[in-house]
Amino acid sequence: MSDLPAKLGIIAPLRCESVCAVARIESMDIKPDSVQKIGKDLFLYCSGLGSRNATRAARTLIDLDIDALASWGVAGALDSNLAAGDILLPAKVIDTIDRQRHKAYEVDKHWHAALRSALGRKGVYSEGSIVSTQVVQDTPRKKTALHRATEAMAVDMESAAIARVASEAGKPFVVIRSISDTVAMSLPASALDAIDQYAQVSLSRLFGGLLKNPGDLAHYPILFRSFKKAEKRLRQVLELCGNDLLWPPSVERLFPVEHGSGQ
Repeated sequence: MSDLPAKLGIIAPLRCESVCAVARIESMDIKPDSVQKIGKDLFLYCSGLGSRNATRAARTLIDLDIDALASWGVAGALDSNLAAGDILLPAKVIDTIDRQRHKAYEVDKHWHAALRSALGRKGVYSEGSIVSTQVVQDTPRKKTALHRATEAMAVDMESAAIARVASEAGKPFVVIRSISDTVAMSLPASALDAIDQYAQVSLSRLFGGLLKNPGDLAHYPILFRSFKKAEKRLRQVLELCGNDLLWPPSVERLFPVEHGSGQ
């Protein structure tokens, strides 16, 4: 496993998620919709929200002979046991682009095992699946219904597209997501309507939305705190796994030797 090709492409939809991916690199300016080299054999693509953007990013990286892909960022919880800031390392990705038949993609098991070993168990969910949808799941009712239909633990809009491209190219992939909103949390329309595909906020649209729906304001404090928890945990993943997210997964990374054990 240590002889695996080493070039890794990390795909993050949002600028803020991309910032978390380069948290250990000084003076890194994120450039949306472009490939950025952030280390030796390490590349980042800030793709923008959604399946189409994620597909473009993944194909661009594959065309550059990237050897593995990582879907990185935040996700919404579908399982009521998940709290804001919990880390999700799903074993499978469910693609709902075909409404008649859902397709599941399995992550690379060795890479997944290395990440699971490094991150431990507290606040980390390394079994089950994540589902990708074409639209934001913005209410508890929608999240609950999606959980019942798919049994997935969480939802995003990009991982299935990344998994699909990786699988078609015969490349390994993993998903690393941190929970930004729980099942019980609603995402107010005033917020969703005010952001672009990179989650950059238009203040004029935000204020206009709040004037139309002043009740939305009550949701913002908890949403802000939850998102900050998610960002913090993503940075902690880097601290534990390194900028390369343990790719490629060598034997030493799967079975780390305890220092001072005398072995």
